Amino acid sequence: MDKQSVLGLIAMVVLAIGVQVSTAKYMCYDCSDNPNNFFPYDPDCGKYDYNNLNFSVTGERENCLITIDYHGSINRGGTSGTEHEDGDCDYDGSSSTTCWCKGDYCNTDSYCSQCGYPKPTPTEAVTTSATTELPGSSLQCYNCIGCSSVEEGTTPVVEDGFLSCMTTVFLDSSQVIRGGNYEEHPDGECIGNSETFSCWCSQDLCNNDQIGS
Repeated sequence: MDKQSVLGLIAMVVLAIGVQVSTAKYMCYDCSDNPNNFFPYDPDCGKYDYNNLNFSVTGERENCLITIDYHGSINRGGTSGTEHEDGDCDYDGSSSTTCWCKGDYCNTDSYCSQCGYPKPTPTEAVTTSATTELPGSSLQCYNCIGCSSVEEGTTPVVEDGFLSCMTTVFLDSSQVIRGGNYEEHPDGECIGNSETFSCWCSQDLCNNDQIGS
């Protein structure tokens, strides 16, 4: 085989490998624990180790993702046509954090901790205080980002399904986030890890105090 033929063969092999790598597809979990979201609703979608194969994408995707919005609701899904590296993060500055992964059903066992999201994982969580009172139905909660205190103009949010109000502080920056949460938490529960400290309460507009007070 002459040199030109060898080079041509190498080029075809490289091209074939490149096509195979670029078209890798994965199966992803596809759900939301928010009944008002466009993702298929599964109340267990917010569990750290979610593994319900009944809620998965019907077609293969180039990336799987987890999105956590400002009040803690979790969406899982997949994307095609937009390439992301394994572990990539995106924070839109106002409402949600998204992290991507590569691998079949890889969008579980994570709360996007590599992105600095305030929701602690079970292995990191340390409960500092709790009572036995559980929240009731929908609540009205203050909603703001970067608000160390609640001012007169701070926006309250009412949404069906809020079971607790939340206040989270990022320990490195002291930035505070307030919002509603679809998960039940004992009134007064606080959970902290190396990056964040969060407290929950179960009355209307109760997340107006300084965190931990």
